[in-house]
Amino acid sequence: NGGGKGGNGVNLITPNTGLGQHFLKNPAIITSILQKTALQPTDVVLEIGPGTGNMTMPLLQQSQKVIAIEYDTRMVREVLKRTEGTPVERKLQIVQGDAI
Repeated sequence: NGGGKGGNGVNLITPNTGLGQHFLKNPAIITSILQKTALQPTDVVLEIGPGTGNMTMPLLQQSQKVIAIEYDTRMVREVLKRTEGTPVERKLQIVQGDAI
């Protein structure tokens, strides 16, 4: 089915390169990008293509709200699953659709 996580915790979702998907996985790059944003706790962030949420989670921790637009329903489910039951869950608004 192309989605979900295996019993060993490895993410089995693969990017759909036909849609231009590429997953940001390197924590050092995520940290570097976040440092450059100079986010404030009152900021509202628009994230286009949150993918599996590797950038979304720290954005949620550092901002007032994240509005994420995601075309791929597999990724919508993944981001919702990652935030479910967490303190930042209420700060995420996810829109399923094409950002263009």
